[in-house]
Amino acid sequence: QAQVKNRSSVGLWTVMANTKEITEDLRLRIVAAHKSGKGYKTISKCFEVPVATVQSIIKKCKMFHTVKNLRGRGRKPKVTPVLASRIVREVKKNPRITTKAILMNLCSAGGNISRQTVQRTLHTAGFHGRRPRRTPLLQIRHTKARLAFANVHLDKEEDFWSSILWSDETKI
Repeated sequence: QAQVKNRSSVGLWTVMANTKEITEDLRLRIVAAHKSGKGYKTISKCFEVPVATVQSIIKKCKMFHTVKNLRGRGRKPKVTPVLASRIVREVKKNPRITTKAILMNLCSAGGNISRQTVQRTLHTAGFHGRRPRRTPLLQIRHTKARLAFANVHLDKEEDFWSSILWSDETKI
């Protein structure tokens, strides 16, 4: 194999960055010119397109019978937009539902995705699993006692309140 030196500044990607997509109309005209009997070089000069491009357009037309862009070759998403909206709808209906419960609902309807996929779908929709903050258990007698305390100390000045250390200021 021959080695090329000092080509670090110009690579394959910098050369290919300036390529443009040929419009569908131009592709149709190239195919029509080929069907009328013109050669590759003639078509290339006529439409100012490289010969290799003309060849690939005609080859694609012969193979797939179309000049439109073909579907991508990558893996298609397992979660369709309809399925994603269904998952989000379930969470909006019941914010405390678990991903396992959502998965059971989907599996009963014929879906075949993993719990992690459901979780990822919810994350992209802006839903995250957070534990709700614990609040102190207040009973009716507690609220009445607080109200009575507030009424008794209603007329106290601010100096009185600044010297008090509050014991019920919890983080829970």
